Amino acid sequence: MGWHVYLARCRDGSLYTGISTDPPERIRAHNAGHGASYTRSRRPVVLAWTEPAASRSAALRREAEIKRWPRAGKLRLVEAPKPRNPNPAEAFQGFRPAALDFLRRLRRRNRRDWFERHKAEYLEEVRRPLSQLVEEVDARLGLVAPEFVGDPKRSVFRIHRDVRFSKDKSPYKTHAACWFYHRDAGRGVGREAQRGGAGFYFHLAPDECFLGGGIWRPPRPDLELIRQSIADEPRQFGGILSAPAFKRRFHQLDREDDLRRLPRGYAADSPAAPWLRHQSLVVSRRMTPGEATSPRLADLLLRDYTRILPLVRFLNQALGLPPAERR
Repeated sequence: MGWHVYLARCRDGSLYTGISTDPPERIRAHNAGHGASYTRSRRPVVLAWTEPAASRSAALRREAEIKRWPRAGKLRLVEAPKPRNPNPAEAFQGFRPAALDFLRRLRRRNRRDWFERHKAEYLEEVRRPLSQLVEEVDARLGLVAPEFVGDPKRSVFRIHRDVRFSKDKSPYKTHAACWFYHRDAGRGVGREAQRGGAGFYFHLAPDECFLGGGIWRPPRPDLELIRQSIADEPRQFGGILSAPAFKRRFHQLDREDDLRRLPRGYAADSPAAPWLRHQSLVVSRRMTPGEATSPRLADLLLRDYTRILPLVRFLNQALGLPPAERR
């Protein structure tokens, strides 16, 4: 069996966090007096919540994270409505090799006539599993970050390219992607977005798979609000970016289109100066094809999205998009 993180409810109502490859068996060990010293005087204990982990080290990291939470945070995991058990035929089971193969062939034959002949393959191998993934991640976000949502009709990006102002008139994107957004914001991304916000992203392509989070090229008024928040709270913002688990995973903000000079109105010696040049505030992590096509992709995404969550919430609060305790 794979590794799991679990919460056990003790006789006195306290919650114990642990890891195991077999949580029910571990609960039996606790009740037999062979578990942690914490539970020996608080028996009986019952299994209250579990979450799968990709490896023992991942389980240990998630355990340490949950242990730092206040009791209210742990109770939200235990008491939140459990995701529906979907029809197995409709549950996300990973992207098959045919998905990447389709995108690879589309890159070589990016024409409407070719796509129309193979549209059924696109719908079955790419669009359908991506929609299923969105539903599964949405259910998991409801437990840890309820203000973020995923909707198969709104979160999955269109395969058609906007070629109105592009020299490249290829009609189709050669990747698939989805976006999880704040429920009070629009789903739009970029400078033309109306009331967009920070969120979480997943990108699938034959030669580049990655996940990320933050806000990409927001409209000028939104960017000014974010810059002012960073300038007002540089210690808080810097603490998010320098947290060991965050820095180890994502290193630093992406520097895709930084300004050469500080924006007007900000002093060069400001503690926030290193971040005020950014026109996008995003972090990302490249994924291996094995990760990106794994049946456990929803869990892999959730773990990294949880690490990015403090950054995304900081950005959204600057825009007046508050966190939520429940849906």
